[in-house]
Amino acid sequence: MKFWWNETDENEMGLLLTELIDQLREDHSSRHTLNLDMLRMYTQRDYNGMGRADGNNNLSGEDYRMRMNVVGNITDTLVSRIGKNKPKPMYLTKRGDYKLRQNAKRLTDVMEGIFYQTGIYDVMPKIFQDSCIFDLACMKIGREGSELFVERVFPNEILWDMNAAMYADQPPSLHQVKSIPLETLIMQFPEREEELRYSAATKDDDFMDSDEGHEAEMVECVESWHLPSLYDSDDGRHVIHMDTVILEDEQYTYNSFPFVFCKWGDACVGFAGISLAEQLKSLQMEINKLALRIQQSMHLVSVPWLFVQHGSRVVESRLRNVPGTIVNYVGEKPSAYVPQAMSSEVYQHMERLYQKAYEIAGVSELSATGKKPAGLESGVALRTYHDIETERFVSVGQRFEKSFMDAASWFFDLAREIVKESGSFPVRGIKGHALETTDFKDIELAQNDYILQAYPVSLLPSTPAGRLQAVTELIQNGIISERSHIVRLLDFPDLESVTSLYDVLERDVEWRIQEIIDEGIYHAPEPVLDLAFAKERMTIAYLEAQQDELDLDKINMMIQFIEECDALMQPETPEGAAPAPAMPGMPPAAAPPGPPMPEGMPMPEMPNMGVPPETPPQLPI
Repeated sequence: MKFWWNETDENEMGLLLTELIDQLREDHSSRHTLNLDMLRMYTQRDYNGMGRADGNNNLSGEDYRMRMNVVGNITDTLVSRIGKNKPKPMYLTKRGDYKLRQNAKRLTDVMEGIFYQTGIYDVMPKIFQDSCIFDLACMKIGREGSELFVERVFPNEILWDMNAAMYADQPPSLHQVKSIPLETLIMQFPEREEELRYSAATKDDDFMDSDEGHEAEMVECVESWHLPSLYDSDDGRHVIHMDTVILEDEQYTYNSFPFVFCKWGDACVGFAGISLAEQLKSLQMEINKLALRIQQSMHLVSVPWLFVQHGSRVVESRLRNVPGTIVNYVGEKPSAYVPQAMSSEVYQHMERLYQKAYEIAGVSELSATGKKPAGLESGVALRTYHDIETERFVSVGQRFEKSFMDAASWFFDLAREIVKESGSFPVRGIKGHALETTDFKDIELAQNDYILQAYPVSLLPSTPAGRLQAVTELIQNGIISERSHIVRLLDFPDLESVTSLYDVLERDVEWRIQEIIDEGIYHAPEPVLDLAFAKERMTIAYLEAQQDELDLDKINMMIQFIEECDALMQPETPEGAAPAPAMPGMPPAAAPPGPPMPEGMPMPEMPNMGVPPETPPQLPI
């Protein structure tokens, strides 16, 4: 059997890929239809031209007029709760020295700068929204020259062999089918213009809509990836093609696709997941039906029925629902009948469906509607209630944070590519309260030297009440104490900028140690340091240096630092003052000789050393 990634002939590869894409599109047709149905359910709109709609979704005809959008309400609530978070990668070293830790800190700052440069914090909330609606949310990560970019991808553009990915975390091959203007494709590959125009003119594409009504002629461009079969194998392939025309063909060495995938929930089998909208589909359909029936009932209640006896001479045109209408009749008087409204059981059933939908999603009534549950009056009770609800989203939040970490890993690899090709990759990031440009090439950090973790940008809530409570807890736990820091956190919730002030002395000592170890440069201790800590930390470094057989000159610098710390910690003796009392076990210092004591002179009575006397002792006259 022939595989496209092993084919060397371009024409043969183009034919294999064209046949494969047609087959995969057919295999994914039901999946694509489901995604479009969920999109229509969320937005309450039809999307003509994006594919057919399922005839059982009750989104067309009269049913479309009255809908209670539970899916949209819950999704928007979750996006505001989880999607607004801005996790950032934090690089932690594994038993690293000062220099390695500093590089990890610099890499953290640089990666944060890349995140802001690429606009990933603007794209990721939409990716999370897609995970609530579709079976798969996709964000593409790539580079154009020395610029990195992120791109939101509609999940129906992604195709893969479902059988090959039945029980795998990712399929061995992946394809992105994207509609782009023909002229744009020609601008990217001008040397293939003739082939592209010929292929566009001759291709009978029943998947694409007619070009009528479009500003440009749209064509399908397919980008295909095949991962290396083994870790060090060379059969990875990356191909860009339009129909049978191969536009780009290169080896692919990465062990993952240039996408970040996010799912609401994992399916039992297969690469795609399960969306929140799919979980709520049956409830949403039932709510729509009931809402329509209630609407129809209210219309009937507002317009009474008129009963006219057969044979009565009543002109029907005069029976109008207009104030002051005069009706002439002969015979029985017409009577009005008002149909009864819907039973209260219908509304109760509707409420149960609502509650069930929120229960499945794990969203409380307080978060979705701002309505306080009955029985929760105190602030502590409300906060506990909020914490319990938050626990429901731990797994969802972890998947969302993992998406950021996957993006950071790709940025790291692509940045290395840029440095390898151009020699540098300057990144503008935030250091402290200022902007600083750092070249990625100056950060020497191997992949086995660090651990990548995620944490929120701000550890404090955004609401004034929540922020005040959080700062109060930090004060009670002794984490912060300075009044200026407290006021600063209440005004601007940047905990990192405050906590960094408390470890500046520790970082200074670490810098002095590393200067000795790496450069052989000695920086003497200063009185402003925490001398006890500096001595302790340098002593540990000294013992480690002996075990590592560090250069003797550097070890002597460490000994000198320890001795100078001891000297600075000794209290200074003022000029002319008596010497300090000797330590126990030490001989007293020799006193200078004085004039002899006159004979017969009694010795003065020495005061009790335990309790100082009220008046100093007097010598006899």
